[in-house]
Amino acid sequence: MTLSLTDLVGAWRLVSVIEVFEDGERRPEFGPNADGYLSYSPNGIVSAVLGSMDRPASTSSDAQAASDAELVNMARPFIAYAGPFTIEPDSDTVVHHVDVALFTNWQTGDQVRHVMVEKDQLVISASPRTGADGRTFHSELSWGRIPTP
Repeated sequence: MTLSLTDLVGAWRLVSVIEVFEDGERRPEFGPNADGYLSYSPNGIVSAVLGSMDRPASTSSDAQAASDAELVNMARPFIAYAGPFTIEPDSDTVVHHVDVALFTNWQTGDQVRHVMVEKDQLVISASPRTGADGRTFHSELSWGRIPTP
């Protein structure tokens, strides 16, 4: 497959996000109730928001009044970022050039993603990372295209 802008442009809904470990173990990255959206615009901007839908609610109705502990518990199982993207068609890779992110260490950096598109399904493999337990894994994110109304 040669990846093109046409393959990616549009809105996508998260189907699953799985941590895949070197030893073959597979487990849901955000637990059993993950959800999210991914959007690729024709002018080259990507935005992604995804995470656990089981995050605890705050005792406050105002985000600015939430306690630090509440914010940590809400943010840990959640990813949000946006910025320009470029496609490397020969390697079926898309690079997200992150401008703004919940995890600020991603800002001004790149997130490299291997991509497979088949009809209305998008599967993204993220770069390998090391977990808190020292084990190496990568995330596999499956998305379904949201039809244009």
